[in-house]
Amino acid sequence: ESGTGKELVARALYQFSKRKKELFLAVNCAAIPEPLLESELFGHEKGAFTGADKRRIGKFEQCNGGTLFLDEVGDMPPALQGKLLRVLQEKQFQRVGGNETVTTDVRVIAATNRDLERMVANNEFREDLYYRLNGYTIPLPALRERGEDLDLLVDHFRRQANRELDKSVRSVSPEAMDVLRAYSWPGNVREAQNVIRQAVLQTTGTVLLRDFLPEAVVRAALHSPSAEGSEDTLDRLIDQRLHAGSKQLYDEVIGRVEDRLVERALSFTGGDRLEAVKLLGANPATFRSQAALRLLDPRSAGGPAGGPAGAGGPIIRPGMTMDEIEREAIRQALTETGGRRTEAAQLLGLSVRTLQRKIKEYGLEF
Repeated sequence: ESGTGKELVARALYQFSKRKKELFLAVNCAAIPEPLLESELFGHEKGAFTGADKRRIGKFEQCNGGTLFLDEVGDMPPALQGKLLRVLQEKQFQRVGGNETVTTDVRVIAATNRDLERMVANNEFREDLYYRLNGYTIPLPALRERGEDLDLLVDHFRRQANRELDKSVRSVSPEAMDVLRAYSWPGNVREAQNVIRQAVLQTTGTVLLRDFLPEAVVRAALHSPSAEGSEDTLDRLIDQRLHAGSKQLYDEVIGRVEDRLVERALSFTGGDRLEAVKLLGANPATFRSQAALRLLDPRSAGGPAGGPAGAGGPIIRPGMTMDEIEREAIRQALTETGGRRTEAAQLLGLSVRTLQRKIKEYGLEF
């Protein structure tokens, strides 16, 4: 299928190869018209065709010593398949309109969402090229069939979006993850990347809540087969754990309730963790759910997604009152940001005005 992350895998193969210090280039064979694709791959000489006013170096020449990723190679025109076969076999080619033989040493990684074996049988793809390319095959199933990959991809795309959008979203709430797991991902990895980027952009605090996911994704997930009967999820969890002979039934069930309760509180306060703690009226350090605690205090239990804890350690500790939790959170945020109130407010999910008021209220000096 399209969008399953073929280029991500190609880049991973490149980054762990002996050629990782050399160039990596990618070409989508389906996106470039045939006359231009040949020039894109092999280059052309001046005057080779109308508009060729100077020599152009192609990807095979640019990528000498490196790695070239040919996406959608099944869409390559038959005329070009022979030229590709030659460069794979002999490591030589000629630029369009030229007579000079160019030598290159390129590792080629090819990908397609088409059935090449069927195309070979129908004489739509060269058999010799197919066997030449098929040195080793890595099947990439649709994302909906790779449930174990989703959490890793969500975390990766969250971090990526943080960098690109200058955001500080530290974690994804359990309820948001439930929606993402229930969604069928027709656009696969490419769609997942876009959805997480959009959600990070919408997030106002440090936790990506279900409310920040695209409405279409939430709606589709709630009507998916995996979400049927979602209203009795807690009852089903209790039944499952009872039949499994769980020795920690109370902790597991209460932990699930805490996850949902914290999610709702954060949604109600617009992602303001300090207000959510006050709204709950309980010290989260006593929670059984580490996921719920991390939503309110990302530095607890090693930080989000097992990352390193903050320099100041956990904000929330047993025995603290709600005011003490809030004061400590503000103090640590100001310490981490060197007293820069705008950055501290963003870290806490507060407005600068609210932060200034609370600093005065708690007698903090920075």
